[in-house]
Amino acid sequence: MKRLLPLLMAVLLVLTLALTGCAPKETKTSEFKFTRSVEIVVPWGAGGGADTTVRAFQPHLEKALGVPVVINNVSGAGGVLGFEHANRQPADGYTFMLSTQSHLLAYFDGLTTVNPIEAFIPVVRLVHDTNIIVASAKAPFQNFDELLTYMKANPGVVKAGVLTVTGLDAFMIRETFLKAGLEVPLVPFSTGAELNAAVLGGHVHLAVSGPAEVKGLLAAGDMRAIVVASEKRISMLPDVPSTGEKDIASFLGPMRGIFAKRGTPEEAIKAFETAATTAHATAEYQAWMKANALDQRPAFANSADLTKIWAEQSTTLKALFERFK
Repeated sequence: MKRLLPLLMAVLLVLTLALTGCAPKETKTSEFKFTRSVEIVVPWGAGGGADTTVRAFQPHLEKALGVPVVINNVSGAGGVLGFEHANRQPADGYTFMLSTQSHLLAYFDGLTTVNPIEAFIPVVRLVHDTNIIVASAKAPFQNFDELLTYMKANPGVVKAGVLTVTGLDAFMIRETFLKAGLEVPLVPFSTGAELNAAVLGGHVHLAVSGPAEVKGLLAAGDMRAIVVASEKRISMLPDVPSTGEKDIASFLGPMRGIFAKRGTPEEAIKAFETAATTAHATAEYQAWMKANALDQRPAFANSADLTKIWAEQSTTLKALFERFK
């Protein structure tokens, strides 16, 4: 019996260890719970397109997050002051920023030393607006094909008005005509109202506008849509060709997305992304998008997709900036 005791004890030890290994182990949850208000820095003033996009989104996001959402407008220097302000905030999961391609262009232009690609993580895209090249109804061309023919027959005559020669509207025009084998001189204007007046008065032939901004002038017959910078035609203008169908890979359109400072906990970004996905899909927000003609192309993008999209936008815009600076 004394000889069997050590053997029995060894067997019991093995069984104990085996059972312990089979027992369920405690796992730590990685779910992030927001416990106080979340701030979204908007680097432009109240009332503009970027601001209204977030304010329409705010109540639905608050419901999905379960905490208040505070919108902080930090305007100045074309969005650079707010962009740099957001970069100075702690990366704790409670501060996010609305951004557009203008921050990429500001970095390329040397207006900020903060590299958007390196400093911020794309979380969600809320809006992908569409750029439309428009002309006066009295212009000597009726459509895009006639415009190209007119430009070839009259080199340097057709001019395009823009709000800034280093803005997205300018690079959309440049890319479109560059890929069509032509160049268009650009004329900068201080405001959209001045630009529209110049087009209607025949001082410049072309301008770039979004669907919401130009639909009134199109309906009144004062302006004519020439081509839409998109992969396919948009429902609002079914008779106007797209650059895609003309085999011109020029699709630049304003994007508005929410970004987090690099270093923000991954769990916080995921939790915000999940809530934003729910908020964006609500019937109320989709109705707001439709009312503002922001439903003309797929808008929403999650973090993984927006990361790829933003890298592509950066590459495209940097190449255009280097070519035309």
